[in-house]
Amino acid sequence: MATFHNFQRIFNSSFEFYGLSEWLLEIMPDNVNLNHSNTKHSSNGWIFRRHNARSNFICVNCTESKSYPYKSKKKKINSWSSAFTTILFRARLDQSHNGQLIGRIQMKIFEQGCHTCNMYSTGILDDKEIKKTFYRLYLWILKTFYNEEFLDNDDDDDYNYEDNQYNQHRTKISHDSSRCDGCRLGWCKALYTNRYSSKK
Repeated sequence: MATFHNFQRIFNSSFEFYGLSEWLLEIMPDNVNLNHSNTKHSSNGWIFRRHNARSNFICVNCTESKSYPYKSKKKKINSWSSAFTTILFRARLDQSHNGQLIGRIQMKIFEQGCHTCNMYSTGILDDKEIKKTFYRLYLWILKTFYNEEFLDNDDDDDYNYEDNQYNQHRTKISHDSSRCDGCRLGWCKALYTNRYSSKK
């Protein structure tokens, strides 16, 4: 899967290009309560944001190996793609000892379960998808912490889909909510897409 080092590398180069080099990217600690109902209000200055991405999943547990005489092992890997890969960010501005403001962003990619063995894994995002993710994050940072907004600031936390044909198209995409940690904790975009679809 895409390592955090790769995310951090793309984040650093992107935010330096955007003029926000004072922002740092970190892994979200395991002890953070990620239930959506508990994060509606900022806690200790942290503000949460969900981003939906596309990724590919590979279940290493389902890798089948067969040995043949005088032949190398053949492997078959169970994999699937998802248009509903949920990445959760939380951000805040801290003041350093010299009075300068330092931005901290923590991220968590929600796992999905294998249909065969039910083992959970993290999706693999290519560099293009990661750059797109951080561009949307950059626009959100400007709006949330600097009161700046651009015309193409498509807020991913806006659940009004009536004028969004792209999201209407996504209602046709199958998604196993029972094996999605993002759905279980109330963050996955599929929850709101399906909710809008059922009201039509």
